[in-house]
Amino acid sequence: MSEFALLISPSARAAYFADTQEVVLAEIAGLADVDVSGHEARGGMSFLRLTAEPEKACDILRLSFAQGLFQVDGDNWQPIECGAGFGLHEDFVYGEKYRGKTNETLTRLLINIALQEADTNNEKLRLLDPMCGRGTSLFWAMRFGISANGIEKDQTVLNEVRRGLKKWTKLHRQKHKLVDGWVQKSNKKGVGKFLDFMAEGQVARLVIGDTVNACDLAGRKPFDLIVTDIPYGVQHMGGADGARSPIDVIQAAAPGWAACLAPGGAMAIAYNQNIPRRPAMVAAFDGLGLEVIDRNVAHRMSESILRDVLVLRKPR
Repeated sequence: MSEFALLISPSARAAYFADTQEVVLAEIAGLADVDVSGHEARGGMSFLRLTAEPEKACDILRLSFAQGLFQVDGDNWQPIECGAGFGLHEDFVYGEKYRGKTNETLTRLLINIALQEADTNNEKLRLLDPMCGRGTSLFWAMRFGISANGIEKDQTVLNEVRRGLKKWTKLHRQKHKLVDGWVQKSNKKGVGKFLDFMAEGQVARLVIGDTVNACDLAGRKPFDLIVTDIPYGVQHMGGADGARSPIDVIQAAAPGWAACLAPGGAMAIAYNQNIPRRPAMVAAFDGLGLEVIDRNVAHRMSESILRDVLVLRKPR
């Protein structure tokens, strides 16, 4: 075992605010054979001191709050050069700025938690985001080396995502392929229309439709991971008048999400703990063959939003 100092990124504090320390410890607790000895401040920077085998460095650097890793030998801190091993340029995740975008650090946290809890034994993992917006989770998944599917009700996002992908692939000379199609018969409502982005051996598919019909839209092959951030605005909450509450949508969608999950697969669902309350979220998945995993990563995002993550796993 070697001693390390892990530099906590300022972006983590921008995502987790006053609860950064608690979220950091909860996330790293999911890594096997990594022992945390405490926090340390140096030069206005915050570090997490830990012991681990050197081969764990890549896994450690993939944590949502990680900015850099140093091997410690007394007063000598040597930066680790291995990197996190991410594919694609970070601009595919961070480059697009728009109102309502899921925080990139939170998305990385959700993927890490789901990966830590999943046990499907599949060599090539697949991820589903059943409320994917413009696909932040899909492109993060590709950076992790995971193919991903996403479902989004707003059909205007396809053009926005296509525009962004064309920009970043050109800027970074990324070899890729974009394919448009339908998962079912074409229709004026756009339901089932998809955009595939293929690059570096992975595919991200964004398909238009209602999350309640997740299995029909995403295909019958089950997913190892399901991650999503439930939108806080009522405009995404479904129904002809957009009036359904978040819990109404989750209750209607939960059976389909559970059916999409492979045995041993894990879900990580971010939501505002004020609406809905955690007991209601847990109850929505009751009786669907899933077990609740307590990861304790709740953090206050604003005066009205206390963000929490519900973690579920389907037994093998």
